[in-house]
This record gives sequence, C-alpha cells and structure tokens, in this order.
Amino acid sequence: EIVRVSRSGRNGAKTYEEAYSLCSDAALLINTTPAGMYPDTDGMPFDISRFDHPEGLLDVIYNPLNTRLIQDARSKGIRAENGLYMLVGQAVLSSELFTGKKAGEDVIEQIYQELLSEKRNIVLIGMPGCGKSTLGKMLAERLGKQMVETDEIISQEAGMSIKDIFAEYGEQHFRDLESEVVKRYSVKGGTVISTGGGAILRKENVEALRLNGVVVFIDRPLDQLKATDSRPLSNDRSKLEKLYEERYQIYKDTADMIVKTGGTKTDSAEKLWEALR
Repeated sequence: EIVRVSRSGRNGAKTYEEAYSLCSDAALLINTTPAGMYPDTDGMPFDISRFDHPEGLLDVIYNPLNTRLIQDARSKGIRAENGLYMLVGQAVLSSELFTGKKAGEDVIEQIYQELLSEKRNIVLIGMPGCGKSTLGKMLAERLGKQMVETDEIISQEAGMSIKDIFAEYGEQHFRDLESEVVKRYSVKGGTVISTGGGAILRKENVEALRLNGVVVFIDRPLDQLKATDSRPLSNDRSKLEKLYEERYQIYKDTADMIVKTGGTKTDSAEKLWEALR
C-alpha cells in the first residue's frame, strides 16, 4: 500500500496528523517536498519519531547531501539516502530517450560517484595540534578541493587572534563566531574543512558539518600533542591532558571514520588518503 501525504490532505492524500496516527507502521518514508533543501537547510518535512521503526527513508533532496531529516533517521538506526542517485538516473534515462542510445547502469554509477566526490566535504576534527591544518592542506591539494580552516577565518574576520578573542570577549563569544563560520562553510560543497578543537562541542555545529560532509577524526596520540600559547584552552601540558580526557570520546562518537596518525606528516597523510579511498 502506498499512502500519499500533504499539508492540505486534498485529492485523496492524508494530512500529516492523519499519517502519524493511521500509518505509524509505515515501512518506507519518502520525502518529495523541498523542506530542508538549500538554502533553508534547517527545514524538516515531518517528525520521523512519530512513526514506529521504519526500515528506510528516502529524501529526494540532493542539496545538501545529508538533510536534517536524513541525519535524524540515521541517528535512530534507520537506513536513509538522498536523491542524488535518482537525479543521475533521470538524467541518463532522458539522454537515452533523446539519443536512442542505451547508456547502462555502469554509466549511472560512474556519474553518481563523480558528482558525490565533487560535492562532498571532508571535515577534519580532533585535538589542537593533531595536524588537521597540515593534513587538510595536503589532502585538498591532492583532491583539487578548496581548503578552509575555521579558526583562521574567525581570526581574520574578527581582526584579532583566537587568544585575544578569548581574553577580551570570552569563550562563549568565540563559540558563537565559530558556529556562524561552520554553518556558512558547511553548506558549500567540494571543500576540506579543518575545524577548531572544540567545534564538535555544539550539536548544531555537528549537524551543520554533516550536511555535506564526511567527518574524520584525526586521532594523534596524546604524547605527540604539544601545548602552545596560541591555544587558550591547552596552553600548558596539564590543560592539554585534561582537554584530551574530556573530548576524546566526543571525537570518536562524532566521527564517521577515525584515522590514527603519528610519525611524519607524509605517513599521516597517506593513512588519511587510504581511509578516505
């Protein structure tokens, strides 16, 4: 049985409230509305928690790659996909109809993978001094993507160093600036994003980074991390160790993949590259 749902409930469709009560056992949920599409990426077409455990969700939106709805479904253990593959399939079929030449499934898969790689962001998270900036620049060059560092952008736009922002305005102000920068750059595709060590402390930042990104935790051993004066929350060894203890599990829980690094930057870059491949 296929049930259509709309806000008005016209032409035989159910309203959302009717769907919640009458179709709570739905096996598959498909969103065909623009709710959650760029630039209104905060939009949610319906509340997935109002349904019993569906087997899957398809959101036909492909910009961003991972809408809030998709993220919500995956957080509940529901398989979810966007509409990029469908978009490519439609384009290939249109080409076949216009030209009379059969393209084949392999063409759809090839174009899909190329578009996905082009649009996807690579988001690097981890402790201060773990090598996110260095590895990010090496990765961006290899992939031909733009590289951005959220801390660097914050410092440039504020006209002062991170250390001075903390000293003059406090951590809360810095986190607000960080959230604005994260949100702005997360909606762009084809970017390597190196985040500040505390960017993952806010749920809104994590959700934004996942809109188009795969989140990679650069896991460098504590004994290879160094305290520096430019980082206010880890400018001595005791602070650094305390920060590591507080955040390590958060990094692991946030990441889509974990890359254990150490040794030379070339060795670490190769580990990152192989993991992403």
